[in-house]
Amino acid sequence: MSTSTIQTRRNGRTRLLLLAVVLVTGGLSYYFYTAALTRKDAVERPEVVAKRTQVHALGRLEPTGTILQLVPKSGNEGAVVDRLLVKEGEDVAAGATLAILDNQTRRTAALREAQAKLASAEARLQQVKAGAKAGDIEAQLAALMLTETQSGVASRELQRAQELQQKKAITEELLDQKQWEFDRLKIEQRRVRGLLDSLREVRDVDVVVAKKDIEAAQASVARAQADVDASTLQAPFAGRILQIHTHSGEKIHERGVLEMGDVVRMQAVAEVFEADVALLAIGMKADIRLESSDAVISGHIVEVGNLVSRKIVLTNDPVSDTDARVIEVRIDMDPDFISEVTRLANARIEITIHLDQTDVRSTDASLTGGL
Repeated sequence: MSTSTIQTRRNGRTRLLLLAVVLVTGGLSYYFYTAALTRKDAVERPEVVAKRTQVHALGRLEPTGTILQLVPKSGNEGAVVDRLLVKEGEDVAAGATLAILDNQTRRTAALREAQAKLASAEARLQQVKAGAKAGDIEAQLAALMLTETQSGVASRELQRAQELQQKKAITEELLDQKQWEFDRLKIEQRRVRGLLDSLREVRDVDVVVAKKDIEAAQASVARAQADVDASTLQAPFAGRILQIHTHSGEKIHERGVLEMGDVVRMQAVAEVFEADVALLAIGMKADIRLESSDAVISGHIVEVGNLVSRKIVLTNDPVSDTDARVIEVRIDMDPDFISEVTRLANARIEITIHLDQTDVRSTDASLTGGL
């Protein structure tokens, strides 16, 4: 092979190599240029995300103010329900007596005893203010008159004895005896007069002591009355008896005596995932679907909770997130349909909250504050 042929082949390979380098360099430049344009377009034209219009949640029906588990006041540990005065499903007024405990009889007797002691203390005060009895004062006056008379007689006898002693008609011993008798009667006279003054005197300190006794008796009556009041269970508000846990003759159940709620004003409680709560506002409209009948009731949000907790109402899916964190949202329902759910406390429901719809009446009421 000649030298020219070899040189020609070398030049061809060089040209091919240079062409490959040019192609690779151009390809890389084009790639980075288009990538930069893509990033710029992504910054200048962000992706458009569809705006949410609804929030879905599970929930339950509850009386307004939730369901209360009523127990007697403290101090009734170990007490037994003596009489249960209501039954399940009964409507009661605020302050109505629902149950009476077995310690009421003993506490009522203690109250009567405390009241009697109070009456005695009040009478004692009147006695102190009135002073001694008229008969005692009259008797003491008579005793004083007697000692004054005896003292006068002794004074005259002492004077005669002194005159006789000067004439040496009696002895010194007899004169000393007359002097002693006169001094004794004068002391007795002062003692009787002091007793009379004591009977007539009404001391301020005695009045103060008597008043303190009354205050102590009044405190005992107040405590006994509180014990009597605590031996009965009363309704804190008007509502309906939903369930009874403790019947007559039984000790108070750990869940209380009974449960009651204001079913006249039922509410829907939606368990909304904490990430969705920021989308909600007071007054937003909502649809409540009853799983038992598929009926749909309209309503609006009246309260968004402030506490994150675990779900209570679960789905039928066994692999659902039972540890999800939710916030309770309370929804007032259309008053025209309240009668349909008064017996469905704790019923499971499905709620759809419309983020783009607001009940104008509810927002106006919240802004005016009931003016």
